[in-house]
Amino acid sequence: MEIISTQSLLALIWASATLATPLFGEPISGSDLAIRGAGTARCPSTYESKNGLNFTTYCETNNPGNDATTLSDIGSMEECMERCSRYWGDGEGCFGVVWREDNMCWIRNSSTSDTNLTSDSGIHSALIQYGSLNPLNDDCPFDDGSQQTLTVNGTDLGYTMHCDKSIQDFDECWQGYPECLQTPFIGFYHATSLGDCLNICVKEHPLCQAVVYNPTMNIGYANCWPKSGYGNQLATPGTTMGTLHTATINSFDHTDTKCPSDDTYTATSGSKTTYEVHCGKLNGGSNITSIHQKNVTSCMEACSSSKQGCTGIVFDSTMQGGYSNCYLQNTTGIINAQAQATYAIVAGSTTSDTASTNGTSGSGLGANNNDNKEKSKAWIAGPVLGVLGGLALIGAALLFWRRRKAASASSVREMDGAHTKPPMGVGTAPPSAGMQGPLQHQDTGMSFGAAPAYTPYNQSQQGLVDRDGGQERVKAPNAYTYAQVRQHGPVEMHGETEIFEVPDTGYGNRDGEKGARGGVHEM
Repeated sequence: MEIISTQSLLALIWASATLATPLFGEPISGSDLAIRGAGTARCPSTYESKNGLNFTTYCETNNPGNDATTLSDIGSMEECMERCSRYWGDGEGCFGVVWREDNMCWIRNSSTSDTNLTSDSGIHSALIQYGSLNPLNDDCPFDDGSQQTLTVNGTDLGYTMHCDKSIQDFDECWQGYPECLQTPFIGFYHATSLGDCLNICVKEHPLCQAVVYNPTMNIGYANCWPKSGYGNQLATPGTTMGTLHTATINSFDHTDTKCPSDDTYTATSGSKTTYEVHCGKLNGGSNITSIHQKNVTSCMEACSSSKQGCTGIVFDSTMQGGYSNCYLQNTTGIINAQAQATYAIVAGSTTSDTASTNGTSGSGLGANNNDNKEKSKAWIAGPVLGVLGGLALIGAALLFWRRRKAASASSVREMDGAHTKPPMGVGTAPPSAGMQGPLQHQDTGMSFGAAPAYTPYNQSQQGLVDRDGGQERVKAPNAYTYAQVRQHGPVEMHGETEIFEVPDTGYGNRDGEKGARGGVHEM
């Protein structure tokens, strides 16, 4: 029999003690429950999700039963509630969550309530605010097939109304999403009307060309779905999805594609800045914001009037990157050739062929929000450092023990054919397959990561969703493909704004047909 030395025995005891440290601490007393129930670093006292869903939390409290789906590797109570706000269930959304401190998250269905709450250390529960998923007015706002006009910042967009219709595909990892997730958490935006949903659409990147709106919220709180196209994909939704109305944008404000003939331009407003104009060029620097403009000179005027330190612009005349096609910038990054874009910078500023220290290629609208996104994940630092410290102690103890064994290798015997399974590690519970959502895709609960800050024509946008044979998979990072807007000649609307039409999709009434109800409405 092998005799283990005193030093080796102490090392083993040390390692065993470290491995045996419980994931949760000792049970807390009633007074501690009262204190921690008011909110802790791991369980906020109240919470509002990034898309506006409010929660009431119950810290150190379990709410068993009524599962809709189960997720693993959800690193915080807040993240669990964020998943709830985006959950698309089979005929209903998420009505509450339970999060356990080993990173397990349970989504609760409509049967959940506060009647089964029980004190339980290391487990935290939350319920959505009462009435948050009550149906809104589900009447179709206009006649089916009618041509309508949305006025945005003084310009008109024409769209066709499709009552009780949905678009199955054309989902994107939109720039406005805090992160891009798989089914059943693809959606994000909440709207209280079709007009509200359309206003979300026109601010998005890349170009949003349609919306699907669910006023009954059968698909959950995230009831506004921007679409990058529509083609021939309009269909009647399933009965479990409730009421869905769709609007397809078929005409946009006409933009001037001509680049100024002069190499410089001096603004007449604001600081009256002089700009160096670079036709067919694209700056990959970081954006302050983006707005819609009809031509590059008005985009430079907006930069000159900006109070946010604007030092340059990118103008996208095609609007393929989004209806907000004038990007006000404050840093210079990689300068790329792009025939349909125009880049202008304050005269005398330094340009570079490589990314500057303040901005990199691919940064864009929303890049100034990176600090907030990093702060929102600051909770990771404490637990990760603690785990790393524990692993370091384990590693040091095992290394010491192995060296001691190596010094007495003659006493080690090899066991032929002896195989053992590696022990299960802490936190390795497999992700749940979950329930099948209305699209019948498998619920993996996986994240695509943060939505990309948008730059027009960016070649590395991430998070696209591709449906292959009824199953959902992540498409490799690639350039966006757009439903191209082709000019069919100017069309006058109300004798004021010149627009051009998108090709006819085969839906909706044509001019002169009965039943169409036009009109202009300010959103």
